[in-house]
Amino acid sequence: MNESIMKTDRLGRLRYAPEQKKAMVDAYLNSGLSAPRFAALHGVNYQTLVYWIKKSKAPESDPCPGVSHPALFSLIPAEIEQEINPARERLEVLLPSGSKIFISSPAQASLAAALIRELQLSTPC
Repeated sequence: MNESIMKTDRLGRLRYAPEQKKAMVDAYLNSGLSAPRFAALHGVNYQTLVYWIKKSKAPESDPCPGVSHPALFSLIPAEIEQEINPARERLEVLLPSGSKIFISSPAQASLAAALIRELQLSTPC
């Protein structure tokens, strides 16, 4: 892979330069091999290789590190034709973040739509 001498830390673990990590990930992506097989053939720990792959796919500058960003979603027009009996019936809206909104009246439907619009327009942090 690279003709340079490999560095190790105090525990004897190999230390890779950023260029070496990128080259290893690129070689894996172009190899057609499974990650465990590629790691074994190249003498790198499988979990280390997986970490490098995930890190290479991550966006370079995340304005809000540690915050999960919900997927974008779209609203679909709907009409509630009759009053819903909250004791028996309600509309459940599942948001991409996993949150749920329960709607039991037309008034709540318009409030929920406004909330969803605001969530879609707001910044993630």
